[in-house]
Amino acid sequence: MKELHAISFIGLIYSVVLALITLIFFREYILFPVLGSAVSLFNHSQMIHATKHGLKTERVVVAIVQRYIMYLIIIVFVYFDTKNQEMSYVTTSYVFLLLGFIATKMGIYIYHSPLIKKKIEEKAVEENDSTD
Repeated sequence: MKELHAISFIGLIYSVVLALITLIFFREYILFPVLGSAVSLFNHSQMIHATKHGLKTERVVVAIVQRYIMYLIIIVFVYFDTKNQEMSYVTTSYVFLLLGFIATKMGIYIYHSPLIKKKIEEKAVEENDSTD
């Protein structure tokens, strides 16, 4: 369970960095990565909660369906928000939205990168040696 919370925390850091970069360089698109990151991190925490007390099929299916409904709602929101804009603005908006959607995936990739994973494994070995 600790791994999942660490992944959420790394995803949150990625979301903050993405929002800051978007705010600095692409101010008019700031809403889209923030919405995408919020949905991604909420869905991740919802799946942690759904699987916390054992895997119950109904609970997991409801969480998955709710996840995709939320993704669909945000995609439709961006569509209606950018409907009257130029196509380049619409495309850029969806790119920033997708960058927000991958916040949890970036947390997973960063968490399992050799630099971080090696430190975690070394700490676990030290804890095992100290208990023996």
